[in-house]
Amino acid sequence: MVVAKAKSDTTDCTDGRSCLLEAVDGLPPESFDIPDVIGDWSVRDCLAHLVGWDAWAVNALERSAAGMPLGPFPTEREINDAAPNDWSGRPIDELLTMLRNIRDTLSDRVSQLTDDERDEKSMAVEDVSLSVNELVDGLIEHDMEHAGQIRTWRKTQGV
Repeated sequence: MVVAKAKSDTTDCTDGRSCLLEAVDGLPPESFDIPDVIGDWSVRDCLAHLVGWDAWAVNALERSAAGMPLGPFPTEREINDAAPNDWSGRPIDELLTMLRNIRDTLSDRVSQLTDDERDEKSMAVEDVSLSVNELVDGLIEHDMEHAGQIRTWRKTQGV
């Protein structure tokens, strides 16, 4: 028997981000900059990294909606390397607001697409073709992965 994987919807998209934000809720401001939370990244670096991925996704969806070509796309390494530098210098309150707002923007863009548009493999990261649904699933999993890492770090550090 084949079981079809349920598609994410925009609620899943915002719920994934809420889970991440809960993982940092109540974290003292100075703790956002402690290194070695995820690799050598601080919590701030990780959050900036996630903003960068969402910014890339929103840009791709907006280009598509405007009838513009989607590429060329950066590699996963290029996004990972650029995002902390692009976003981590902002005050933590601004970074947290950006995390909320950019995911809301992404969710809004996705909700404007038809099911066929969401299923079409219209994007690519490196050599992997992705549909919007697969991209959304990946972003949700990305949030959940980093939320779990931050929770584990908080437990080991007692913060």
